[in-house]
Amino acid sequence: MGNLPKMTILKTDDALGDPTKGAKIFKEHCAGCHAISKDMKHKMGPNLYALWGRTASTLPDFDYAKGYTESEKKKGIIWGDESLVYYMTKVHIPGTGMIFKGLCENKQDRQDVIAYLKDATDPKKA
Repeated sequence: MGNLPKMTILKTDDALGDPTKGAKIFKEHCAGCHAISKDMKHKMGPNLYALWGRTASTLPDFDYAKGYTESEKKKGIIWGDESLVYYMTKVHIPGTGMIFKGLCENKQDRQDVIAYLKDATDPKKA
């Protein structure tokens, strides 16, 4: 998973997340900044298509904040359940302009969004 800071990590379980609810939450809290399909252009944030297993800050056609890219590449973060839960609980991602307050405290919302993203960003389903 990379070198995330030591923390208690919620291990998600697909059965715990509702992708239909996650789609609504994503649209409400995330879609303004993130696209999710292969044919969509990046928005303010990177496109999340084919997210699972991708190393953070490695999309060649997205202009990441320089400080964020360098610090995230050093951590070697691989996007998956645990890393998404970690970042969904942050109010601000250091080195970026991203300020996120939508899913910080609601465990079920995070699980629903992860279930949705697993399905919606899966290249095998495109």
